[in-house]
Amino acid sequence: MHEPTGDTPTAVSWIVDLDVDATVELPEGEAVARAAFLEWLWAVADGLMGVDEGAVDVGEAATLGLVAAPLVIDVAAAPADRDWVGSLATARIACAFETEATARAATMLLTGLHGCRMVALRTAVAEDETAWRDAFGPIEVADFGTVRPAWEPGTAGPAPAGTTIFIEPGLGFGTGLHETTRLCLAALAAWRHDGRPCGRVLDFGSGSGILGIAAAVLGARDVDAIEIDATVHEAIRANAARNGIADRVRVAPDLPAGGPGYDLVLANIVAPVLIEHAAVLGAAVRRRPDGGLAGGLVLSGLRGDEVKRVIDRYRVVLDIAPLHATLGDWHCLRFF
Repeated sequence: MHEPTGDTPTAVSWIVDLDVDATVELPEGEAVARAAFLEWLWAVADGLMGVDEGAVDVGEAATLGLVAAPLVIDVAAAPADRDWVGSLATARIACAFETEATARAATMLLTGLHGCRMVALRTAVAEDETAWRDAFGPIEVADFGTVRPAWEPGTAGPAPAGTTIFIEPGLGFGTGLHETTRLCLAALAAWRHDGRPCGRVLDFGSGSGILGIAAAVLGARDVDAIEIDATVHEAIRANAARNGIADRVRVAPDLPAGGPGYDLVLANIVAPVLIEHAAVLGAAVRRRPDGGLAGGLVLSGLRGDEVKRVIDRYRVVLDIAPLHATLGDWHCLRFF
């Protein structure tokens, strides 16, 4: 192998490509699931730097019959019912090693294992670690302002020309690019523009934390960011810190019990989840002494054929009709 030439050193790693069945028999004779096999490999293979299990997009999953429908918005955590790679009978796994010697030693370790077959041993040249940032720039959101990548200079805050917030792309759903996020940001801005109270806000299904963070930047003093995917909790906290409002955003996997109602509840998820949690979300909205709504509720993540079912369910809970907004093929309901 010839080392690349140039002014900047180029990092080279050695990749072992494996076809791994759903069950693998370890050298001791124990048959384990693919996930357990990879944990074993991490423990015994010297110089292993990373494991890439690949990906199956929503279209491929639907074609393979792994999901009932190809529509999924938030796939950050890949819950059990959406872990399409885990559902494959055989998955192509790429294992990265520091050196040729450690890669070849691993191939010897794996030789003869039932359920695991080596496909190739190859080299890979590391790309510029910051090159991916070129794909992300400021996103202008109508009626709200601008969502900027976290690494750009500047300070978050409202201004006459529009609000500016900073979000790290890639960790958790919600960079400002998706229509559902834009619809929710516009609804939030409308709530504040009308002079409505924004002391306590619930961001249910928080993803990157963008909606709760935007609410805090716009003045909310107390935000609960509820996200079942614990792997993005630190990313939400980091996004909150980047926007200077970390002390006003609490991150948790579940809605806290009790406490006063929220001035505004934001839920950008999918229709089945919204319908399942209708009673909980409806009860979370602050009420007047006579029982009427004092707070507001914003629901998004809806396609056209789902809107009526969601409206019907929430009208039972809230006893009011929503304002219906659309962007592209996506729909948003404002109950205020």
